[in-house]
Amino acid sequence: MEKEVNACLPTAIAFREGLKKYNVWSEVLVTTWNDGKPRGHAFCVYLYPSGQNQLWSYDNWGSYRTRAYKDNPTQVAEQALRSRNIYFPPTSAYYVK
Repeated sequence: MEKEVNACLPTAIAFREGLKKYNVWSEVLVTTWNDGKPRGHAFCVYLYPSGQNQLWSYDNWGSYRTRAYKDNPTQVAEQALRSRNIYFPPTSAYYVK
């Protein structure tokens, strides 16, 4: 699924559902930015290992350590994008509930 075009949201949802089985805190984060053209992406963000304060973001490029406060979706989105060499600030970011 993750290799399909525009499959970032279902991929993030599937990854989150898998983590729930192991009681790992995770959320699906949706973000947008503008680099001359409106863009959007979805990540699964999660804390791992359990009991540690290490935030990670997962998408089709893999898992990347994301240094941000999990309660600040805009900051999480900005750092997740930066770890993927996207340096445009998010125009929106929110957790899908």
